[in-house]
Amino acid sequence: MLKIVRSTTTQANPQFTPFDRKDGESNTAWGERAVRDMQAGGPDEWTYVVLLGGSDTLAFRVRIAQSHLRPDMLPSFWSESILVRLDGATLKNAEALHVPLHQPEGPAFAARVNGVVARPLTDFDDTARFPNIAVVALPVPQAKVLDKVSSFEQSRATLDALEHVLRWLAYAWGAARTPNPLHDNYGLPSTCMIETVCAAANFDLTPGLESRASCPEAIWAAANYWHEYFEKFNGREPIGRFFTPHTYPIAEPSAPARSPTSRSKPKREAKK
Repeated sequence: MLKIVRSTTTQANPQFTPFDRKDGESNTAWGERAVRDMQAGGPDEWTYVVLLGGSDTLAFRVRIAQSHLRPDMLPSFWSESILVRLDGATLKNAEALHVPLHQPEGPAFAARVNGVVARPLTDFDDTARFPNIAVVALPVPQAKVLDKVSSFEQSRATLDALEHVLRWLAYAWGAARTPNPLHDNYGLPSTCMIETVCAAANFDLTPGLESRASCPEAIWAAANYWHEYFEKFNGREPIGRFFTPHTYPIAEPSAPARSPTSRSKPKREAKK
């Protein structure tokens, strides 16, 4: 198992609650409604992070790898984490900042920016590809966090996100017998980027786990069960909404089935 400190809180964060998606609603449209429902405020007070759970094979490999952070050992809901850059109080023209495992082609050579990619948030609208979604508002001003992103892009000595990318791709593709990267303290690169810039802004995003080993499941656990810690050290807890319709059909039998060899044989009648 991974070395992780679990919160002593027994009650889930009351400010982090389920929020249904309407039929035909895109992920950004759901996000707009979720943020209005949260009533958290704009980027002058909050930093927004989005968690996504994909439905393809790569997402499955990532989700199953994070099961070691869960006490029930079930696959995580999440395969991707995104730092959202807002221009105002709505998602109009919002950008997603992340470190994707599939680095894009083109002139933006990955090594020049430590793998960080900025793209329209609407690129993640497809609910068939990303059925699970959560939005988390962190009680730290957006400008304070985003100011550290440019430093991260030029600081591979602090955390080499591309090394993490290669580890996770090798694991996901089954190359060279690569083990689960989390067991070697290699977190998912996008989450490690978010963790690092938040730490540089004096905000501890996942108190129970080392920064370089962070992953979406760690953010999920922190938002759910470390709210008392955040209240104590940051003045208030994260606020969030989530919708998680996509799971894997894992049956938990009520009792182990008996093998044919263990069945009791019928008793023979005694000879007279």
